[in-house]
Amino acid sequence: MERPEGLGGGLGPPQDPPPLCRELWGSREAARYREDPRGGLQRLVPPGACSHSGLRRAAAQVLLPQGYPESVSPDYLQYQCWDALQALCSTLTGALATRAVLQAVGVGDSAATVTGATLTWVLRDGVGMVTRITFAWLQGSRLDCEAKQWRLAADVLNDAALVLELLAPAWPRAGPALLTLAAAAKCIVGVAGGATRAALAVHQARRGQHGDVAAKDSSQETLVNGAGLLLALLLLPLLEGRPWVTWGVVTLLLGTHLGANLGALGALRLPTLNRPRLRLALGGALRGGARQGGVRQPRPTGGGGVVVVVVPGPDDVNPREPLLPGFSTRLTLHLGAPLHRLVNSEAEFKKALECGTEDYIIVLRPSQGWVGVGLRRGAPPDTPLRACAQALLLEELLGPDLPPGAPMGAALRPLQQRLRRCPPGTVPWGVVAESSRLWRTLGPAFLRGLAAAGWETQRHLLAPDEWQLDWAGPGGGAPGDEPHPFSNNQLRLSPD
Repeated sequence: MERPEGLGGGLGPPQDPPPLCRELWGSREAARYREDPRGGLQRLVPPGACSHSGLRRAAAQVLLPQGYPESVSPDYLQYQCWDALQALCSTLTGALATRAVLQAVGVGDSAATVTGATLTWVLRDGVGMVTRITFAWLQGSRLDCEAKQWRLAADVLNDAALVLELLAPAWPRAGPALLTLAAAAKCIVGVAGGATRAALAVHQARRGQHGDVAAKDSSQETLVNGAGLLLALLLLPLLEGRPWVTWGVVTLLLGTHLGANLGALGALRLPTLNRPRLRLALGGALRGGARQGGVRQPRPTGGGGVVVVVVPGPDDVNPREPLLPGFSTRLTLHLGAPLHRLVNSEAEFKKALECGTEDYIIVLRPSQGWVGVGLRRGAPPDTPLRACAQALLLEELLGPDLPPGAPMGAALRPLQQRLRRCPPGTVPWGVVAESSRLWRTLGPAFLRGLAAAGWETQRHLLAPDEWQLDWAGPGGGAPGDEPHPFSNNQLRLSPD
């Protein structure tokens, strides 16, 4: 039996006894249960409670992950709306491009041959297969780490491929080459788009239900593509024989497509640290600012003061993340570099050990625009994050002057001046050693600040290389390994 609550007489509102049980769907109350006088249960539906029936509920079950909105990230709805808009524009443009491809291979042309059309199609498919394998080999390991950047790159390439297909009928002799280039670009789009979509599903699935999030995303895209095909059926006859109008519509669709992609990427608030986001978080902490962060050292309590690093959070950093790979970088960073890339002699290796830490070594070559980090085998799991942050600290010192009110400015400005006086072709070992000394205090505090700001510090997307170094001395090697003595080993691992 169901009835709304709040029925009763008297001068004031009735004082209902507390319910035996409340029924919730996610965080929303659906019903309350009370004892029935006949010994059963009385089901009461509060005003405004979520309904278990209706078209809206059915659509939510078909298109949204189970437990929405609690089961997904807060940016899920905004991102998916922008994504649906870009998918619609891409579907409409793709329909126009399909007509152009059929014209380019000879449909409707009495002089065209079936063999010629078949050869063009086989060439497209063959080049696409090679391109797909080559791209996955060259960039597969970076797609997770630069999901935003490659998502935008994939959409730009997709638009370029559609334009090439639309141009193919206008140049019959160059048509096969244009269609082949378009096929290669679309294969890159397929690999990059699929990989970045999987990476974003990991971010959106707050309960680990990656499969459900990916499946519902596919359902949403299918629905949008179906709507796009229906619109294309109405649009294609209207554009027949009107090339200028067609190109005007294509320009509008492509502009909207790219704008929607920028809106979707701008809506994301990824809490995992890749190199651009770590660079922005570190820069905000070092340069300070009301919303950006800072470093402060409270009064000593008991045995000594504790350095507190205030780091900007994902909501502040993500909107400023560059969407072009390599943008705003001053150094090429090789995280997890082999020894032969780091040093050229035994003397340099000894110097790197003296100026580094027991978990990693850093070699900075400012004149070459390069900084390398050698990771020690058996080091703690947070070593890549600490080492990458120290390398980015050195990169930050190569940038503009620290402002007068910058936290830690008194300690960092002398290093900045010494870096600028570094002779070309040399390694500023003194600056590296001093940065290692400072980072022994700042590094752990920075990691605590990252965690306090909402960043994930147990899992990162810094893309370290697979090279590891194993040198003699305290703290090195995998657990249970015997030391591997070098000549003149037992080197001092810190300048302190």
